[in-house]
Amino acid sequence: MKSNVEIKEIIASILQETNLFLVELTVSPDNVIEVCVDSMQGVSVQECMSVSRALESRLDRETGDFSLTVYSAGIGFPFKVPRQFEKNTGKRVEVKLSDGKKLEGTLLAYSETGIVIAYEESVAVEGKKKKEKINTEKEIPFARIKEVKDVVEIK
Repeated sequence: MKSNVEIKEIIASILQETNLFLVELTVSPDNVIEVCVDSMQGVSVQECMSVSRALESRLDRETGDFSLTVYSAGIGFPFKVPRQFEKNTGKRVEVKLSDGKKLEGTLLAYSETGIVIAYEESVAVEGKKKKEKINTEKEIPFARIKEVKDVVEIK
């Protein structure tokens, strides 16, 4: 069976011809291959099937049997690569911080070091019993982030 690096190179050449990008590749010791793809416009079942067929045709079952699954990074799937942050800039996201706190707001920007999110925060106001909600923008370094994923808005 080919190595993880070799499979990643094959996938890169397959995806080069499409608008898809690789989010995650896992290859288990018992040759279970899982490929997660995404695109800026979303991914259809047909696109997953096409990638699966192209990859399967370049792997040799004679040298080792394998199981192959190609799927898309759907709603609620944690972001793993920069292009997912790019795709979701301006959209609602949920951020789980490493201290257990959760924030939900709009992803304003991202960089190599972190993200900027706009959200409503309840703050205590001196002289008032009830907290007031204020709009806050916060820069959060990736070192403090456990997970970021998109939020479905039902209107």
